[in-house]
Amino acid sequence: MEFNEIKLLLEKYEEGETSLTEEKQLKEYFTSEEVPKELEIYKNTFQFAKNSKNIQLERPVTVNRNFSKYWYAGIAASILLLLSFLFFDMNTSNNIKNSELGTIEDPEQAYLKTKETLKMIAEVFNDGREDLEYLDEFNKTKDKFIKEQ
Repeated sequence: MEFNEIKLLLEKYEEGETSLTEEKQLKEYFTSEEVPKELEIYKNTFQFAKNSKNIQLERPVTVNRNFSKYWYAGIAASILLLLSFLFFDMNTSNNIKNSELGTIEDPEQAYLKTKETLKMIAEVFNDGREDLEYLDEFNKTKDKFIKEQ
């Protein structure tokens, strides 16, 4: 292989744009003995990739699977959480049944109250729309760096 071809392949390799065959060519080139001084720093990288296939562990790895304590604690926590949700739900449903829900008899007052409530909701939605402008700017910036396929 020519020196210029190797340099081009190395540039592509550093950018992460090489194919598997091109990487194989680089491995073969850098594992040979005839590497120029300028490219000696890459030799260790490709030499390690070649030698890493031969690495073996000295002793087998064992995993202790004693999860019984944690298993029982998880079940107990789940039951406690479920009971707390049931109790909270029963408590709030009783409060709603016993309280007055704010029914307004006069149609004009009901209209004014509804108008006020809808105005408050519109303000909240407008605040949310302002936050979406930041998201739009983020998407524009993201699209500059990430090419959609």
